[in-house]
Amino acid sequence: MIREVSLVIGPSSPEIGSGLAQRLGIAPLRVEHKIFPDGESYFRFTERPLETVILVQGTHPPQDHHIQQLLLMAAGLEDAGARRIIAVVPYLAYARQDKAFLEGEVVSLSVLLELMKTVGVGDLVTVNPHAPWALSAGPLRAYSLSAARLLARVLVERGWMGRYIVSPGKKGAELASEMAEVVGGEPIKAETRRDPYTGEVEVTLDAERSFSGADVVVIDDVVSTGTTMSRLIAHLRGRGARRIYACCIHGLFVGGADEKISRAGSSHIIATNTVPGRYSEVDVSPILAECIAEITR
Repeated sequence: MIREVSLVIGPSSPEIGSGLAQRLGIAPLRVEHKIFPDGESYFRFTERPLETVILVQGTHPPQDHHIQQLLLMAAGLEDAGARRIIAVVPYLAYARQDKAFLEGEVVSLSVLLELMKTVGVGDLVTVNPHAPWALSAGPLRAYSLSAARLLARVLVERGWMGRYIVSPGKKGAELASEMAEVVGGEPIKAETRRDPYTGEVEVTLDAERSFSGADVVVIDDVVSTGTTMSRLIAHLRGRGARRIYACCIHGLFVGGADEKISRAGSSHIIATNTVPGRYSEVDVSPILAECIAEITR
């Protein structure tokens, strides 16, 4: 149990917020919240917060709406007397644009972090952000947690094992290795290349590698449109893979992405609850609670 800390659960993350309240032994502050007919949010804190406040609010779609709510709540808490605001943002939006890839691009991640700082946020706790290296150089004390091992434990419980653990992109080797520690199997990184103008993604695997008759676990940090995941699964199918388990930390599943992944050849899809949805079966509140207990000790 943590003492001398208040907990506020934002409207975007009630499940994770309730899990944290239970694990940390903190009764959430009562907050009045409503949406006006024009879509604007209203908040009123009916209890005075303690000096340290944990504010739980994911920024998954609709991203802009949830970000605005986060900023309003943080500003209100600071006005009410909070001196340290720890924002727990399970899914951090706008993190893909962590630098200007083309001349004149707005670095959205930097803008978001500066806005959070302006309204009183001092600490940011998030799960598998797209660019953890950029957070460490930002204006907030940032804690980037990985849910890969939580996912892996659920796979083991269900018997969804793989001889190979394959993950695409810059963080592919790290994600695959984390899961392989729990699931077993050989970790493999798939190379990806995104065209900065069109956004088209090219996925490649070692031409010498065969997956004939093998079960394969595919893990990615974010599934949005499902293009990268489905193309990787199609490659694996073409190399003879038998069963393919599609896993991700943040399952946005925009525009029928889950159907695209299934058609490509995945037998199962699973994600964490950083983004609420049909496949959000793995609870990340244990690693969030552990981190919060450490930084508020």
